[in-house]
Amino acid sequence: MTDVHALPTPIVSQAWQEVDTSIDTETPRLLCEEQFERYTATVAALLEAAGLTVHHSAEDPASLRVCHPRTGYTVELDMREDRSAEWSLDAGDEIPENTPAVRLAATITGILNGAPPQG
Repeated sequence: MTDVHALPTPIVSQAWQEVDTSIDTETPRLLCEEQFERYTATVAALLEAAGLTVHHSAEDPASLRVCHPRTGYTVELDMREDRSAEWSLDAGDEIPENTPAVRLAATITGILNGAPPQG
């Protein structure tokens, strides 16, 4: 009897097919505000299509706060006109005092491997 294996999770969301990504075919033009606005809007649309919650900064449209509704993880994403980005990950909780090294390493490993936070 052959074993039946589950299909791997797709790398990109199927809903991404509905998002216009034609901006990726354009050569980036620095200081072109209209093109950069379309780029940031496309990134936000792709993240939302993947089921993430995207909050736009009123002060800086190139700054997004992206939240995972199940895990509570948040990424602060600051995009630049050259299509590079700076980002930071927040797991939504602090690690308590006197945490053993193994637990700290396991927590960080779990976050980076996509595991939900351990209570």
